[in-house]
Amino acid sequence: MKRKWPVILIVLLSAAVIITVIVTEHTSTLPGRRPPNPFAYDVDEFRSVDPGMIRWKEARQVELDTHTPRAIAYTDGKIYLAADNELQMIGSDWSRMMRRILPGAPTCLAVAQDGRIIAGMGNHLVLLNSDGETIAESETLAGESNITSVAILGDNIYAADAPGRRVLVFNRELELIDEFRGDSGVSEIHGFIVPDAHFSLAVNPENELWITNPGIHALQNYTPSGRLRSYIQRTSFTLEGFSGCCNPVHFTFLPDGRFVTSEKGIIRIKVMRESGETESVVAPSELFAGGTRAPAVVVDNDGNVLALDFDRNMIRIFEPI
Repeated sequence: MKRKWPVILIVLLSAAVIITVIVTEHTSTLPGRRPPNPFAYDVDEFRSVDPGMIRWKEARQVELDTHTPRAIAYTDGKIYLAADNELQMIGSDWSRMMRRILPGAPTCLAVAQDGRIIAGMGNHLVLLNSDGETIAESETLAGESNITSVAILGDNIYAADAPGRRVLVFNRELELIDEFRGDSGVSEIHGFIVPDAHFSLAVNPENELWITNPGIHALQNYTPSGRLRSYIQRTSFTLEGFSGCCNPVHFTFLPDGRFVTSEKGIIRIKVMRESGETESVVAPSELFAGGTRAPAVVVDNDGNVLALDFDRNMIRIFEPI
C-alpha cells in the first residue's frame, strides 16, 4: 500500500498543473485580461496634421432628411443625392428641387452634361431623364456583381464592379459592350486588387479615366478601351500616401485637375497634385472623430469640396483658405 502513495501524489500534482493551465488560459483571453498584442501598430501618431497643411476650412454643414445616404454627384450647380431608395436634386440655395423614388437601393450616381442621370443599383444600371423618370435599365449582371462607382466618358458609361474586380463599359442605351480587369502587362501591376466593396472611378477635366486599385493604394489612368497609361502608387501611414487594405475609397477632381481623395481607417480628405504629391489637407481626421466611413466627395463650380458624411447624415462644405 505504501508504494501506491507516490503514484497517487504524481497523478494529483499533474491534475493540479493541468487545471491551473486551463484556468490561466481561459482568464487571460477574457476582455480586459488579454496580454498586449506585440504586433499591434499604433496609428494615432499619424492622425495629427501640421496646421500649415490644412489649407481649407469647413464653411457649412447641411443636415439631410434621410436615413441612409448612399451617393452624391454634382453637375451644373445642382447636387444629386442618392439616399434610402430615392433620388434627390438639391439647388444652389439648398432647396429640394426634385425627389423621385427609385426601383431599388442606389449604390452610386453620375450625371451627364445633358441632365441624364445614371444610377448604379447594385447588379444593374438605371438611366433617368433630368426629371428623374426611368427611361432605361441594363440587364442584370450575373453572379455577385455589385456596381460601386459609375462615370460617363464620351458616349460610354464606365461602372466599377467591386466583387468582379472589373470595369464594365456600357453604351448610351445601357447595353454592355466591353469590360476590362486592369491587366496591364507590367509585372508590378497585376489587375485590379479589390479586398472589399471600395472600388471607384472618375473622369478628370481633361476627359481622362482614372480608377482606384485599392489593394495596392494606387490611382490608375486608363484609355477608354481599358489600356493602362500611367499610375500613382503611394503606400504610407503619413499624409504622403494611403494605408489600410483599400484606399483611397473615394476621389474626385478640382477644376485644374488636382485629385481630392477620401480615406477610411484614418479618415481624412486631402488634395494631391497630378504628379502624386500631397499638397494640402481639406479635412483632418479629428473632424470625423468616432466615424467609421470615408466620406464621398464632389467638387462644385466654385472649387469647394462637398463631403457626404455617411456617419453624421450630412453634407459638409469645405472652402479653400
